[in-house]
Amino acid sequence: MACTSQSAKDYVKTARVHLVRELKNLSVIVQNLNQKGVLGEEEVSLIQTEKTDENKRRMILDSVIKKGEEACYELLKIIDMTRKRTLGRLPFLSEKTNETSRETKFDLHHWISCFSFKEEPQMDRNYLQGPRPCHRYQEKLKLKVKKLLNDFWASSKNLFEENKKPDLLYISLILDTQSNASPTKIKKLKKKKSKLSRPKKLRTYIPEEKPDISPSELLKTDKNILLVGKPGIGKTALTHEMLRLWAERESGELDYMFYFDMREKAHIMNVKNLEDLLFTVFSEPDEGKDEVLQDIERHSENVTIIFDGLTDISSSVVEKLLNKDLLPLAKIIITCRPDDEDEDLFSGDFDRVEVKGFSEQTIKTYLSATLGEDQKKVLSNLELVTLCHVPMYALMVAACFSSKDAPQPCTITEIYINIVRFCLQINSKKKNKDLNSFIKTKREEILSLAEAAFLATQQKTVNLTNLTCKDICVLSFLKPLLIKEAVTETITTHAFLHYTVQEFFAALWLLKNPDKVRDVFQQCLTEEKKHMKHLIPFMCRLLNEKSPSLMKHLIPDQDLKNTSNWFFKELINTFLPHLCEQEEADTEGSGLHVDILFLCQCLYESQSPEACVYLLDKLDYHLDLSGDSLDPYPCCAVAYVVTQSKERKIRLNLEDVIISEQGMRQLFECLENVEWYNLLPQQLWKAFLLSEEQMDFVTLLSLDGNHLHLPTQGEKQLFERAVEVMQWMSTKVNVCLYWNRETPACQSLCESLLEALPFISSLSFRCPVFWSHEKYHGTLEKEQENLFMDLCLKAALNNGAKFYNVAKKLLSLFLVKTELENILLDLYQHIKSRGFSVNFETLRPCFQSTPAVWSINLSERKTSSLLEVLKLQPEKKQVKLTGCSHEESEVRSFLQCLPYISQLR
Repeated sequence: MACTSQSAKDYVKTARVHLVRELKNLSVIVQNLNQKGVLGEEEVSLIQTEKTDENKRRMILDSVIKKGEEACYELLKIIDMTRKRTLGRLPFLSEKTNETSRETKFDLHHWISCFSFKEEPQMDRNYLQGPRPCHRYQEKLKLKVKKLLNDFWASSKNLFEENKKPDLLYISLILDTQSNASPTKIKKLKKKKSKLSRPKKLRTYIPEEKPDISPSELLKTDKNILLVGKPGIGKTALTHEMLRLWAERESGELDYMFYFDMREKAHIMNVKNLEDLLFTVFSEPDEGKDEVLQDIERHSENVTIIFDGLTDISSSVVEKLLNKDLLPLAKIIITCRPDDEDEDLFSGDFDRVEVKGFSEQTIKTYLSATLGEDQKKVLSNLELVTLCHVPMYALMVAACFSSKDAPQPCTITEIYINIVRFCLQINSKKKNKDLNSFIKTKREEILSLAEAAFLATQQKTVNLTNLTCKDICVLSFLKPLLIKEAVTETITTHAFLHYTVQEFFAALWLLKNPDKVRDVFQQCLTEEKKHMKHLIPFMCRLLNEKSPSLMKHLIPDQDLKNTSNWFFKELINTFLPHLCEQEEADTEGSGLHVDILFLCQCLYESQSPEACVYLLDKLDYHLDLSGDSLDPYPCCAVAYVVTQSKERKIRLNLEDVIISEQGMRQLFECLENVEWYNLLPQQLWKAFLLSEEQMDFVTLLSLDGNHLHLPTQGEKQLFERAVEVMQWMSTKVNVCLYWNRETPACQSLCESLLEALPFISSLSFRCPVFWSHEKYHGTLEKEQENLFMDLCLKAALNNGAKFYNVAKKLLSLFLVKTELENILLDLYQHIKSRGFSVNFETLRPCFQSTPAVWSINLSERKTSSLLEVLKLQPEKKQVKLTGCSHEESEVRSFLQCLPYISQLR
């Protein structure tokens, strides 16, 4: 506020003439002056007997000025705190600039703002803004709103199990204030999207982050608001957040907020006037009904009305409110779907805000709040993540994955069945017990939508053409798309909220028409129709009679059983021959776009043990998953198929797979059904150690006698992580090394083995199965010796004087033909034979701690090597010779050694 040196009394006196002319809502001023003890009851009665407002103003001002400085200060505080009612609404800029030059109107809002009030620690805001019945009615409205909010969030919480109900609250939505995209732009975006790969196409559903527009900002603006968005995108949640902000606000301001769910039209259609709408339909005042209604009508700028889900103007009272024939200054908030947007009625006076759902970060926030650690089950599945941009779908996904009654994780199709049932339930307002009967009554409409979905999927488009269904419940799965056909003609087509929901409905139609199924199987083998494979997992689960049910309410049970009898054998027999041909050809572009992992996912969706055994028989109980990425859901599918094998162990090939931590836990549960053959342990450890996640290494070690399996060739990260695992263990670890080919062990392995040496209990070696028995012994023994000497060399170069301590540990782990006394000779010969470039002077510290007496068998080592090593000794050595050769060259070499020998035995 601007500074002023005037006293409160002088400040009131200078503006008296303007206050006498313009003060409004005198009853508010009188009530507050009486409440604060400035005016007594008799004075109030005298003021009320005055016939004109002007006389009342004069009497109020004269009485207050006469009472002195404190009374005037209190009057100024009352005017400041109730200015919206006592001074009227703020003048708009246009009104200020259009004042005639004849007279500049005195701005009382500016005047009160310029008075310098005292700094008070807790300024009393307990001023009456209007008649007491109005304040009591405001409190009643806030209680009504709070109950409305509790009921709204409780209905969502009830989807979760009793001990897992999350605290559901509003989570920020992407709100876009830009105008509608033109039909031409929409057409270009759709054309661009159709060329994207499936993962990229799915990601386009998640809206991009926009500059924040908060519900509180929408509540503060004076403009009317039109909230537009797809079904389930969060429009109602947004309005309820605005209701919460209003109900919990402690401003002392007297205002009113009303909420009407326009999907419950019956009550609203019959209202005859404003009083019926506000008091009968929403909430009636306990006292002073006429006084409250009068205050609402006189001060309509303090009224906010929400019409949630407006589809048409079926009430004359609602129409008058929208046209501003009633409550002209009231703020109106409307939510509607894009196809219900009435340009003639809503344009101009409404700010359009499009609700676009959750962003990628908000999806993670929501899943973290509802699922905790279990969110990983959803986040690893791109289809489910992108599905969750629709808050209603995110709610169903979270509810399904939080359940402990269903298999963990839930089959994907089960989530879609729940979504369909939930959407039909909330749009039909049916209770759980009546839902199945309702689905039966909507059979024709649902199958009509399913047919449109199938035809669109076949044509690889999201546009649903020839859509005959008009039922609002069934259409709740769709959003409208405007296509401009000509200058004067725009047609409306529809698309599903998410492409995978379209695929779900397409699968539903296929099961209604089983004669088309074989054709679709064949189409999956072609480049042009490869995308049709995404219908198959949905069909597998829809054939299952397990709850939640859907198909049995749409198709006769016997028809489904007839289809199920041949479906899975046909599926496996169609794809397996092509899989084998592709593996033999080992070429891409063969047209086949399914693999073993996909078939496992199909059978997991089916929950059919018989189908799993049939597949395993066909594969001779060998599942080759090499090169695959095994996230939790695929791992769950593989584990399910593997556990169906009761009589025979399964050979599992996991070469170069990528496995998540959650997926690894799924595999652990089925390993008792797996043959623990040659390379599987190494494959598991490789996937384990190369993962970015924190794995359960204790369980993996316990599966195979505390053995850690490593290849001799690999990435540095692999061996570094292996060292970390060994360091974490409280007991020493048995390390098993695999030679996959005849090549020296890599340097990263040598460095890691030396670092982990104190934590290793034993060391063993395995070779490829294709090595012959003779080759196995000769080659593996040679490779072991080379690795041993490589480790000795690295220890000599890095550890210096501690070399012999390291060498002792290495000798206890390796079965090599050498002794501690001969290590240096063997090391020298190893360096020379492998052609290593080593400065032997750097090895001199190793020789400081050599044994006092050397025992040398010259039949196994060259005398020339002994000479070179003796030269590096700091002093003459005692040498015990065996296996001496009588060859002239060897004798000559030995004679050159004598100067470096102190005693010869």
